[in-house]
Formats: sequence, structure tokens, C-alpha cells
Amino acid sequence: MKTKILALAVLLSTSMVASLAQARGSASGVMVLANAFIYNSTDEDNGTKVESKNSIYDIKLGYLTGSGLYLGGLYTIRNSETGGSSSDGKALGGSVGYVGANGFFVMGHYIASAELGDNLKEGKGIQGDFGYITNVTGAFVVGVELTYRSIEYKKTDDSKYKKDELMPMLTVGFVF
Repeated sequence: MKTKILALAVLLSTSMVASLAQARGSASGVMVLANAFIYNSTDEDNGTKVESKNSIYDIKLGYLTGSGLYLGGLYTIRNSETGGSSSDGKALGGSVGYVGANGFFVMGHYIASAELGDNLKEGKGIQGDFGYITNVTGAFVVGVELTYRSIEYKKTDDSKYKKDELMPMLTVGFVF
């Protein structure tokens, strides 16, 4: 229920922002964005150190219209290494969003398929992005975004596991 309410809120906020913002003019075409969030941590418990390395990468590919409407897809790759064990994951979904003439954007994604490690399969969920991109040279853009992601997985024993994340991400990409 929470997921459906959040998906509806992202969709409504996208349409409200789009109706209030200025038209982008002639900036339209294929938009490719790559986002990254990487963090390392060290925990120490009674003299025993456990190091953790985590990386999450989003690749977004879609079409940006002259009015700022974005339609496309999302592919996520992730890796977590803790101690001596490693866990990889991936997710795939569809996207809708709005990119304003001032560079601010909002996107909503429905994650149709996700996996995490060996035990978490058949994941489904949502992701919402709010950020800013600016043109550096020609078609090259850079920016930042805040991403919220919520995915519910099915464990191998048919129980459920939910993972909610909120993270800042760096963005690079092209609009051509």
C-alpha cells in the first residue's frame, strides 16, 4: 500500500512540476545518464574490524521532449563486499519524468525486475529521483540527485524481504 501511495505521489508531483514549469524550447533528444553512489565503512567490535565496500550505479536511457517530458528506462547494478563475502544485484524498470529548463528534474521509476545476492529474487518496487543537471559542453551534462528506492524481494523460502534506500548520487550524461 505504501508503495502504491509513493508511486502515485511521484507521478502527481511530476505532472504538477511539468505543468508549472517553462517549456524547454528546442532541447530534445535521446538522454543517457549514469549515476553513481559509492561508500566504504569500517566497523569495529571488541577489536575485530569488518570492512564494507558498497557501490550502486544507475543507467538511465530515454527520450527527452522539447517540453521537458522524459520517458525511458532504468538499469541498476550494485555490489556489496563485507568481510570476505560479496553480494551483487541488478534491477530493471521503466521511467517517466520531467526536466525543467532551469536544470532541475524529477523522475519516477517502476522497478519491474530486481535481484540481490543469491537469495533475493523477483523484486519489484519504485524509485524516485530529484536532482539538478547542467550542460558542461555541447551535449555533455553533469549533476547531482537524491534517490529514494524501495524494492520488495521474494526470498528462496517464499518469505519477503524489503529494502528501502535514500542516497545522494553523482550524475554524468549526454543529451543528443
